[in-house]
Amino acid sequence: MNIQTERLENHTARFTIAIDAARLDSAKQEAARKLSRRVNIPGFRKGKAPYKIVLQYFGEGAIIEDAVEILGNKIYAEALTESQIDPYGPGELEDFKLEPEPTFVFVVPLQPAVTLNDYREARMEFVLPEVTDDQVNRALTQIQEQFAVIEESSRPVELGNRVAMELYAKTIVEEGEAAEAPAEEKADDHEDHDGHDHDHGLEGNGEEFIHEHNAVLVLNEENEQPAPGFREALVGAAVGESREFELSYPDDSAEYEDLAGKRAKFKVVIKKIENMTLPAMNDDLAVRATEKQEKPLATLLELRIKVREDLQKAMENEAKSKFSAEVLDMMVEKATIGYPDVLLNDQTDEYLERMDRDLRRQGLTLDDYMRITNKDRDALKVDYREIAIKNVRRSLVLREVMRAEKIDVTEAAVSEEIEKMLAQFGEQAEQLRSAVDTPSMRQNVRNELLERGVLDRIVEIGKGEAPALDAAAETPSGEANTEG
Repeated sequence: MNIQTERLENHTARFTIAIDAARLDSAKQEAARKLSRRVNIPGFRKGKAPYKIVLQYFGEGAIIEDAVEILGNKIYAEALTESQIDPYGPGELEDFKLEPEPTFVFVVPLQPAVTLNDYREARMEFVLPEVTDDQVNRALTQIQEQFAVIEESSRPVELGNRVAMELYAKTIVEEGEAAEAPAEEKADDHEDHDGHDHDHGLEGNGEEFIHEHNAVLVLNEENEQPAPGFREALVGAAVGESREFELSYPDDSAEYEDLAGKRAKFKVVIKKIENMTLPAMNDDLAVRATEKQEKPLATLLELRIKVREDLQKAMENEAKSKFSAEVLDMMVEKATIGYPDVLLNDQTDEYLERMDRDLRRQGLTLDDYMRITNKDRDALKVDYREIAIKNVRRSLVLREVMRAEKIDVTEAAVSEEIEKMLAQFGEQAEQLRSAVDTPSMRQNVRNELLERGVLDRIVEIGKGEAPALDAAAETPSGEANTEG
């Protein structure tokens, strides 16, 4: 067997494999026997007709077709072994030629390949966020609201009410601005499940960014969501009333970073109005709010301190997550990445399967969605292609960084994380152990720790604080490498 291997530009390889004629003849004999067992050939029992009779009955084309199928898998496997190529997925028979010698031509997708280049030179400024007093006050108010006495109101909306509503909003595109949504957003087809557009009477060609059938908002001074001036715009509205209005987002507001400097049009349909009687902001509230926690608090000051600490930790985690994503994107730009198209197809298939699962939870299917949107599966895959490319490139670089930085997780680290999970169930922990501490759950925990570890390392690299690679290699697996 003579194998010629050609690397192609689309991250596939072509095998051209010439075999001895005798090997094809042997496969043709086997194919003829199989064919003769399928049908009754006059004058012969099934499987007993001579080769020449089978040849006359079926023709050489049918015999060669079956012989190629018989030989194909064997020859393909031998070619993989001899060429030492690691395929990403199954190869395809591209061609078969009889002359000048029996020759198989296979195309095989290759495993993705990543060269990180100078990924450790990726740098960004990391700004550690600080919790403000206003944020603490808003969080304490939310705790108050959890213990409020709620009564339905027959009066029009007043500040301080809790209001259930339909809420829709889209940006207003000014003259000269681009109206087209980014690729990530275009993949989410903006149609309701009944097939109607999401504009709900909102004019303009901007991007819809809120679509809620059952939004519930408390119209208090600490809550300006979803936009400055929103709560005031609802004052005086009655149940069943529909209001439309425009609001502007501040140019320099970090709270509305994605909408800063834009105007938006809102449509609200009032469904229910409720009065809220808040409990006093005192030590008793701290006791009530934490009585089921492992360490209940006794004073309002302790609750305020705890709220600030929790907010600070959440903000730092969010900042780290955003920072690591931005540094990872820098690494992706530096990297040389190769992968076959079949990997992208697999990725988009995953998106559609996830979409089908989400739709089924709402009583629909992907087929229903395709009928509503008048798109077939191939069209949906085109919608998701750009997102798939971005995610594939990021995941491949992330995996290679994990390998290069020798990020690993020990069984002890997995067990420790399992124990933390069980501890949340208190006295029922041991009863639930057999359901939680399973091989599949341990693998999920391991994957989560690995991802946490590599993202923490990316943060260190981006800040210029990563240990030298030889020092990183000496770190015990699953300990310092997975903190954070």
